[in-house]
Amino acid sequence: MSKIPDKIGRYEVIRLLGQGAMGAVHLGRDPSLDRQVAIKTLKELDLQDEAKTRFLERFRNEAKAAARLQDPTIVQVFDVGEDPVAGPYLVLEFVTGTTLKQVLRDRGPLGAEELVDIARQVAHAIDLAHERQIIHRDVKPDNILLSEDGRAKLADFGVARLPDAALTKEGQFLGTPCYSAPETLSTGRYGPRTDQFSFAAVLYELASGARAFPGDDAISVAHAVIHDTPPPPSEAGKGAIPTKVDAAIMRGLDKNADGRFGSAMELAEAVERAYVDAGVLAPLPGERSSESRGAPNRVSGAVFAGMLVVALAVLGGAVVMFGDGLGFFASATLDLDGALPDGAVLRADAGAPARAHDAGAADAFAALDAGLDAFVEPDTGESVSTLSRQEREDMAKDELDAARAAVEHGALDAARAHVARARELDPESSDLEEIESLIAAAASH
Repeated sequence: MSKIPDKIGRYEVIRLLGQGAMGAVHLGRDPSLDRQVAIKTLKELDLQDEAKTRFLERFRNEAKAAARLQDPTIVQVFDVGEDPVAGPYLVLEFVTGTTLKQVLRDRGPLGAEELVDIARQVAHAIDLAHERQIIHRDVKPDNILLSEDGRAKLADFGVARLPDAALTKEGQFLGTPCYSAPETLSTGRYGPRTDQFSFAAVLYELASGARAFPGDDAISVAHAVIHDTPPPPSEAGKGAIPTKVDAAIMRGLDKNADGRFGSAMELAEAVERAYVDAGVLAPLPGERSSESRGAPNRVSGAVFAGMLVVALAVLGGAVVMFGDGLGFFASATLDLDGALPDGAVLRADAGAPARAHDAGAADAFAALDAGLDAFVEPDTGESVSTLSRQEREDMAKDELDAARAAVEHGALDAARAHVARARELDPESSDLEEIESLIAAAASH
């Protein structure tokens, strides 16, 4: 939308927080309850009537399902609707704090106590969702918020699964490749243990400061997830990580889903026990079973220092304000089943995977990420790999993060190159102007 609306549904709009290729997020006010909310709107859906009707029905149903996940560890969905001007929208809890990704970028790996506390809270959120038959599909540091009172909140339950620019992609899957389970990448299957694999990849990064499956190219990263076993966290990062912590996290990353833990909380508690057994942490009093979700946290009320950040968790995306700058992170793909107008099929859960060609490997494999989608022509079977909107926004966000770091180190040419790449990926990013201003200010000194 070119003009910021005064109202969306019954909600008053205060200001635009951020926007990207797939939608915009506004700070709003609920006049009935007199509270601030986050309002996410979707850009115009370029769909034929039948497909649009199906999408909106699923959009509303999944928003209602997510709204039932009322817990301090989950970003709350308050409302869903459709405005005659703004279109479909979600109303969400407005959260002040920062993202776990930002904490990792600023501070590196976490200490055992903080890691275990965050792990237990996130595991609780994941398992609660699974009990309600909701699979997250995109557990990663970007989607874990740390509020100002020190609580971890899981955001982005994939409610806004937007269609990509072309609704003709076969085998699309939701997620980010370096945090996605092998079976998701190869067959498009999702379940509780695919979320657990993603959670284990997050714990790997929290413990070591390094990604389990690093890389900038979606195809090579997906290939590594499917075929390669990463080094244990103790070998990937700095500092002493107990052997049993390595073992617990690596079990969560087992290529075989049956080899993983029975729940996310079992994984979190295995990591905690490993630290306790190694003498790094003292055991907490009382029984700590995976059923005891009311167990005390090791870190309570911690407030993370650093720059002022206002983080908005959005199902289907998150907006984070760094000072005067905004970054928009979107996660979305419509997973409607069935034939689309041109005869192609869009699916995200079963069937033969679409093909993607790895230039560095002889074999073709399915590696469709938020960012690596393959369109298979129904007549010829020819595969054409493209970047999805979600991947473009994620990659643009990483480029802008790199640009900020380059400015801090005085590498202005490198910062300009990162901004140029970000602009190519997501010309509508709200962060572009802020980073360019930082570069200009640094160049003038």
